[in-house]
Amino acid sequence: MRLCHSGQPKAPLLGLLERLCHTLCFGKRKKEVTVSNTISFVQEQGIATLSFDNPARRNALGATELAAIDAALDSLEPATRVLVITSSDDRIFCAGADLSQILEGVISGDRFQSVTNRIAALPIPTIAVLTGNVFGGGAELALSCDFRIGRAGMTLRIPAAAIGLCYPVEGIERLTRRLGPNLCKRLLVAAETFSSEQLLAHQLLDSVHSADEVRAAAQAYAETLLKLAPLSVSTMLDLIRQIEVGTYTRADAEVRAKHCADSEDLQEGICAQREKRTPLFHGR
Repeated sequence: MRLCHSGQPKAPLLGLLERLCHTLCFGKRKKEVTVSNTISFVQEQGIATLSFDNPARRNALGATELAAIDAALDSLEPATRVLVITSSDDRIFCAGADLSQILEGVISGDRFQSVTNRIAALPIPTIAVLTGNVFGGGAELALSCDFRIGRAGMTLRIPAAAIGLCYPVEGIERLTRRLGPNLCKRLLVAAETFSSEQLLAHQLLDSVHSADEVRAAAQAYAETLLKLAPLSVSTMLDLIRQIEVGTYTRADAEVRAKHCADSEDLQEGICAQREKRTPLFHGR
């Protein structure tokens, strides 16, 4: 068991040590991976940012884009503790799967679903930053994330019923679990358009900010998550997801909770509180 320092630490030395440990944990280097011409992916200081950049196509995701997202997720580094998914454009977040490619047989709904399922299963917190309007499967992508931060004035609509399409089955399941059947009917069956205010009221959004502030708000939230103990964050995140889909068992949860209780991170967190400093967690 780690013993805490009995005296009051010296602030300048402590600050230097904290900065050094943060650099060792996350590094200073900004790592940008070219995954496609329409999607950028950057990992820096423990935060990964995946950004859509094809507003002419309403950031629709075709075969190239879905492969690019997979490549980005494959390249997530161990030091990365938060994933942010956003758009470079203030008018549109994402229109979901490219319908023209679905009609041509280039991609399928299952292919799109495999990517959203993968995002939903990541062991780190994910934040969808809805800088603009959300259409169709873009809603599924946003709901695959753990947190959603929106721009004031943006809207969300799933027009599947308006074009004769049945929304992907797994997407219907996820939407119903997250939103409940009544709200899900309004989104899918009635194809209603929801404003940012309605989305916030129905808890589809966690917060709403102006266009000038939404990205900074998301970055600040990601940095807040970054400061937390990664082992306890990933454990509780997974247990919540298990409860949501019905795979949770108390016995497994107790084992994992004990693992957190026995961790070095807990000792570090307690010591940091006693010494009135920022904890330096390592996920073990």
